[in-house]
Amino acid sequence: MPITLGTRDLLEYNAKHSVLICRECKYAIQKNALGSHLLRHKIYRGKRQELLSSIAGLELLEPDDVQLPTAGSPPVDGLPIISGYRCTATRCESLCASSKRMRRHWSEIHGVSDPPDSFARSVNIQTFFRGTKLRYFEVTSSKVTAERLPVTSDGRTLQQRGLGIVITPTARVQMSILPPGPLCDLDLDLDLETLRYFHHFTTTTSLMLPAEKQWQDNMVAQALWLRWLMCGLLAISANHLASLSDDETTKRGHWKRSPRFLQEFSTGWEEVRRNSSVVKVEEAKAGAQIFCIQRCCHWTSELPALDQEMSPGPAPFQLQLFTATVRGCVDPNFALRSIVSNDDMLEETFVRARNDLESSSSVGGPSNAPPEILERLRTLPYRMAEVLEKPDSAQDFFATLSAIDTLIECYTLSYAADDVVAVWMGMESWLRRLSDHFNRMMWHRSPPALIVLAHWLLLVERAEHYCWFLKGSATKVLRQIVGEFPEDSNVHSLVENLMG
Repeated sequence: MPITLGTRDLLEYNAKHSVLICRECKYAIQKNALGSHLLRHKIYRGKRQELLSSIAGLELLEPDDVQLPTAGSPPVDGLPIISGYRCTATRCESLCASSKRMRRHWSEIHGVSDPPDSFARSVNIQTFFRGTKLRYFEVTSSKVTAERLPVTSDGRTLQQRGLGIVITPTARVQMSILPPGPLCDLDLDLDLETLRYFHHFTTTTSLMLPAEKQWQDNMVAQALWLRWLMCGLLAISANHLASLSDDETTKRGHWKRSPRFLQEFSTGWEEVRRNSSVVKVEEAKAGAQIFCIQRCCHWTSELPALDQEMSPGPAPFQLQLFTATVRGCVDPNFALRSIVSNDDMLEETFVRARNDLESSSSVGGPSNAPPEILERLRTLPYRMAEVLEKPDSAQDFFATLSAIDTLIECYTLSYAADDVVAVWMGMESWLRRLSDHFNRMMWHRSPPALIVLAHWLLLVERAEHYCWFLKGSATKVLRQIVGEFPEDSNVHSLVENLMG
């Protein structure tokens, strides 16, 4: 019998492999990341210490020491099953989660840039850890019973249709409390192409988004009842597949399909935004969060023209729009408020929303962040004093120092573990913990605020390795910040070479 710990049995200890699996996040937690991971689930002070004391009595192996199950073993409980690929080269059984990575494997390991059509075979894979400690292993397919699965308009379950759609148990509970009625009318466009996008979202894309459990459970459950939300998920899935592909024809094919789904999502989203009924609030929050992810997708894609279609209106300051979007990716309340507000209200939205959210607690103990980065941040006030004029006010000065101190704490959070949870928490929590005054300084393009914001972009650059929809965004935003200063300004020495 597995050992479960924590409120709602959050953690499950797998004695066979000596790993501790988070049942909500669906991956094993490294020993040095336990404290920050519990904070991510809002387990504070006494309860966190009590839980850590219980865990201390368990044998937890480091990621590199965990013995992986042999190929063809049954799936490990608590871990998602991913559709992946096994290399077919002689005496090579490497596993990858995408054909893009498998092609790269053939190029780097086997020296073949154009592998044969049979370069890999499809398999089901799992991994205990994420990030730099990711190691896949092959498992048998899991069986999903048709019992209690939702039915489509013709009375058959999704499994009876042979769609291979994975619906988590929590998603079924979410669906059970939704209003009665048929699922979104999949019959209208029931083709294999659409189903592949949905399957890819439930099995792969949802696992690579921040707050992944929310996407896997609540978002999927709502999308199965609301066609416009379903189209929003399909659009994200199409963009994700485009980011994974090395073939330009395939990449552009996915990009061309994304706006088709996006158009229907936008129509439903606009209708909900105009409806002030309380019944529509949850739908509006889901739509706002999809909107934020999709906006990031288009900012970082090679089709910049689509960005205008995604934006709610002209942005008086795009850097502020970017930071608002980052927050909205994980906070539906903030996403909804920032999107429905008009441009004149955006600054007020930023300040007011901060008071509605609980600030993240700092993590004690030694930091794993690169010493050179921490030293750069600690000396930043002195280097800023050498190139900037005297602060406009004492309040500006102290707000800037506070923002730098908070940024150092957020670097500690980000480097607490090599996984998407820690990396996203470190990046996004800085935005939530800023003072109202410093937010106003950023809004008014104050040079000290922009310089500190540029140093925050190093956390965004780190997040790009874990969050595909952010790829290239740090460099783009840094260019905007550099452009705010005259070409002959001494400020350039503080910001323009941050990312090489």
